[in-house]
Amino acid sequence: MSITIYMPALSPTMEMGNIIKWHKAEGDKVSSGDIIAEIETDKAVMEFESADDGILGKILVAEGSVDVKVNEPIAVIVESEGDTIEAVDTDRKTQVEIISDDIKSEDSSNNKKVSDLELNNNPEVTEEGIDDGSRIFISPVAKRIAQDKGINLENIHGSGPNGRILRKDIESYEYEKSAPEIINSETGTQLESGVKLESGVRLESDIIPTNPSGTIHDDNLNYSEKPIDTMRSVIAERLQLSNNTIPSYTLNIDASIKKLNDIRKSMNNDLEDDIKLSFNHFLIKITSMALLHTPEVNTSWEVNKIHSYKSTDIGIAVAIDNGLITPIIRSVERKGLLEIRDETSDLIVRAREKKLLPSEYQGGTISISNLGSYGIKSFTSIINPPQSSILSIGAARKVPVVQDDAINIDELISITLTADHRLIDGAVGAKFIAYMKQLIENPNLMLL
Repeated sequence: MSITIYMPALSPTMEMGNIIKWHKAEGDKVSSGDIIAEIETDKAVMEFESADDGILGKILVAEGSVDVKVNEPIAVIVESEGDTIEAVDTDRKTQVEIISDDIKSEDSSNNKKVSDLELNNNPEVTEEGIDDGSRIFISPVAKRIAQDKGINLENIHGSGPNGRILRKDIESYEYEKSAPEIINSETGTQLESGVKLESGVRLESDIIPTNPSGTIHDDNLNYSEKPIDTMRSVIAERLQLSNNTIPSYTLNIDASIKKLNDIRKSMNNDLEDDIKLSFNHFLIKITSMALLHTPEVNTSWEVNKIHSYKSTDIGIAVAIDNGLITPIIRSVERKGLLEIRDETSDLIVRAREKKLLPSEYQGGTISISNLGSYGIKSFTSIINPPQSSILSIGAARKVPVVQDDAINIDELISITLTADHRLIDGAVGAKFIAYMKQLIENPNLMLL
């Protein structure tokens, strides 16, 4: 008896994932609760636990594979050694017999018994086997990519052992095939695949070089090119959805932070902790209080209904490698500044390590994006669905202001609210942001 392990949906929006690492090898004993793999979603790298006991009989999707569809078989567990793996309904169909305790140390390319695999464009294709001259040897990942793109494998020369086609061979072929057109600067005539029209001779100097990562290198081009990764693709999809479906508006207001900074510095002087209170920690608390004061903002748009929330769950935008993620501070109304400080610091560290759970970055009704550290005075952000609004915080700046017929120096920040007009009318948004200004400029009100 065998049990098929499928690519899990680790978040409601996850459609594909990447296999970062297998923690178990074929032939290893597996117990329920054991971590067997690390899987990367669009936002995080998560540990994947086994739900069953047995032996990892076959890894169907190799470590390093990308864009594996949810519910696609990735591995098979058997009850005991000697069991035969039942056929799996996937483009990686395999039947493997676990032969001995030494399976991990044996050369899999010589000892596994694997059934033949066929592609629609037929030649006969197998993952492993004996080369009788009629078969094409190909890795599972390369085979899946070739199938998805309809590539005829007879056109590809494998770089692996015994001419085995690897993923990099497929990608190199695909990018070479789709390389930019080369135009003859004198005649304006297209040169196909590096062939010079006058002589019909293919010249190495005419070929645009590519590499398996998908980057195109050519001294004559003023740009480089690489594939779009999963995170960037999801970010683009969600922001485009927001821009196309949410009728938003923006409101901007300046607020003096002089009194708040004085209180913050005084509190930090009394703190023994290494991590001090920042302006952001106060801003998160103030945003929560403004949501309670203006509950119409603490909502989200659903199909044929509006959700109004009793708790205040606030996202904080965190820049990570090649992308952005917004971990959520939940039930901020119940937390003090020190708890907000500790939770924020923990979420930011794990966000940058891609160790957040989906529940830690999904949901919420509003997010805060602060680009003040870059010297940005003000900016407008795009709402992150299903949230209904987002705050954009600019850099603090010292400006002369007139107070009681006298000119004084004050320290101001710019706050920009972007709101979903389906939910939040302009007057409501103005009331919300004005109350934030009142709390920032009179922080003693936070104690009431």
